Amino acid sequence: METAQTAAAKQPAAHSMARKILRLAGNLVFACVLLLMAALVFFLLQSRFTGGTPAVAGYQLYIVEGGSMSPTFELGSIVLVRPLEPMEVRAGDIITYRDPDPEKAETIVTHRVMQVLPTEPPSFITRGDANDADDPLPLPGGNLIGRVQHSVPYFGYLFSFVRTERGILLLVILPALLIIASELRKLFRYAQVLEREKQLKGGG
Repeated sequence: METAQTAAAKQPAAHSMARKILRLAGNLVFACVLLLMAALVFFLLQSRFTGGTPAVAGYQLYIVEGGSMSPTFELGSIVLVRPLEPMEVRAGDIITYRDPDPEKAETIVTHRVMQVLPTEPPSFITRGDANDADDPLPLPGGNLIGRVQHSVPYFGYLFSFVRTERGILLLVILPALLIIASELRKLFRYAQVLEREKQLKGGG
């Protein structure tokens, strides 16, 4: 039978274990935030310096800014696009391309291939999953950017925000300053401990 003394002894051990678990969880969250920050900084600098589309590990990253592919991709998602040749595209693939309408030549679209036309190079009939009809113009193969391989829901909102001046301040500069301040505080404490040890040795 458990005595009151035994139960009391177990409580500090349980609290200690809970603190360790919370500390570990906090460290993991902190590490994830650091990795996310590093990725955001990398993508931001890459797109700003090159003037092109952010890319990582062979994938180009695009933000979904419309709802035409819902529910496959929701507004604000990021799609990872792998470049490929037009002859590699199959019906059912989700592709990213430059709009074939000359008035929208700078617009990037991500829709599903409904039909591959036997032209040279192949051209495509496309449609957004949320739309009731095919897109009005066939897509020439030369407008193809690549095929969507993966998506990350809602990450595009954060990515868009970090590209603004306020986003850079809140998500890049401010956290970096906090990390630097935290490390300097640790170094200062370590220096104080070393100085105290020196004084104790000198007094002995």
